[in-house]
Amino acid sequence: MAIASNTQALFTMSMVAAILPQLIVAFGATLALLLVAWRRSQRTIAIFTSVVLGMSLLVNMRLLTMPAMQVTQLLKVDGYSSFAFSLILISALVALRMSHSFLKAHTEVHDEYYLLLLLMVLGGGVLVTSDHYASLFLGFELLSISLVGLVGYHRESVYSVESGFKYLILSATASSFMLLGIAFIYSVTGNMSFSAAIPNVIYHQQGLGVFFQLGLLLFVSGIVFKLSIAPFHFWTPDVYQGSPTPVTMLMATVSKVAMFVVLLQCIVAQRYLLLENFQLFLLSFAITSMLLGNVMALKQQHLKRLLAYSSIAHMGYLLIVIIVASAQGLAFTWQSTLFYLAAYIVANLSIFMVIALLQLQGNNGLYQEDITRDDLHGLFWRTPSYALLMILGLLSLAGIPLTMGFIGKFYILTQATLAHAWWLIATLIVGSGIALGYYLPLIFKMFEGRSKASDKTKATLGPKVGRRIDKLLVYSFILLGLVLGILPDIINQFIG
Repeated sequence: MAIASNTQALFTMSMVAAILPQLIVAFGATLALLLVAWRRSQRTIAIFTSVVLGMSLLVNMRLLTMPAMQVTQLLKVDGYSSFAFSLILISALVALRMSHSFLKAHTEVHDEYYLLLLLMVLGGGVLVTSDHYASLFLGFELLSISLVGLVGYHRESVYSVESGFKYLILSATASSFMLLGIAFIYSVTGNMSFSAAIPNVIYHQQGLGVFFQLGLLLFVSGIVFKLSIAPFHFWTPDVYQGSPTPVTMLMATVSKVAMFVVLLQCIVAQRYLLLENFQLFLLSFAITSMLLGNVMALKQQHLKRLLAYSSIAHMGYLLIVIIVASAQGLAFTWQSTLFYLAAYIVANLSIFMVIALLQLQGNNGLYQEDITRDDLHGLFWRTPSYALLMILGLLSLAGIPLTMGFIGKFYILTQATLAHAWWLIATLIVGSGIALGYYLPLIFKMFEGRSKASDKTKATLGPKVGRRIDKLLVYSFILLGLVLGILPDIINQFIG
């Protein structure tokens, strides 16, 4: 009995170790509440939050090579989920720094902001390790509710009420659809675990099969809302523009990684691709998103709205990986997905970092709410480091060779070619060609002639990196973009 008891204890400790990064974030959120009650200080809560996220990242990096472990029926931790959570934590740390700079420009203390950020990261951590519809919904709601508070946090903004209210209503609607879909699926299968085998006969039964597909349609609709996949994308440009730039950065990184990883995990585990109608459903989503996102981005003047439509197109690219996935090439499917997400995260963090820094050094030193194409005029001559960082991010999103984005698209094209998905390949190529029509003009804008007008602008509008942390971030991401674009195997070594 003693031996059995010790074995059970060891097994329990191993499970705790597997979810220790999420536990650190959860415990940190609890301590943050006590810290706020003891002392309301933005600097103190910002340092504490960065320590919590940093500790969680260090612990999580040790789990990248661990074998898959089932932590109760709700969670499953493996190398893929650990890598995805690492991307979430890195994104949160960068957004945290940008948030501190943004909030410091205002006189009011903003302790609640950091609490919401921790809860959002925790929701993302639950999502990437979910192996059950119950944990998926809990993580989804934790992520969504935190984002609702963050989106409308900048009350002085003219867009704050509109973007916050719009995201609240549409997010609640998406949650309702997803919950109803889960209920329909459970009524047919009798099980909510991803790993539970579903008899193939369910897919072909009369009546029950239709009911099951209706539940699947509602469930996926809730997921693709968060991913901004057409036609569930209408909220995206308005909310991107109306939110504080660090919050937009979180939506473009943390939310996308968490939702796409759990979608892939669910579809692969439940073998939903056996349904021919479901494949057509995703196929229509992918093609519509790739074309619509790129075409709509062409006429955008505001950078955050442009990046919103760009995100719609990139999520359409990633859907190709799910559509052509097969049981034989599952490892390559995960590798393609996580590498593309890593490239997408690095590029978006780089671009949003520049936007946030430009806003803080806006007109006459005041906070500038909107950054347009014209604000990039001559940026290379005013602040070369900002321009170089944004150029690397834009080239990666465009899929230009010697960037991470090019390698990511190469993986997707390889997988689609093996599956003979020629329509998807053609759409991806056409969409990428259209994207050059709005990525390249932004780059050209930064190199426009150095004139007296631009020199004058430098004295008032020109950004100056006055903080060592900002300098370190900018130069680190420049180096990261260059190295990972030339040596992509560095990333592949960490993908389990």
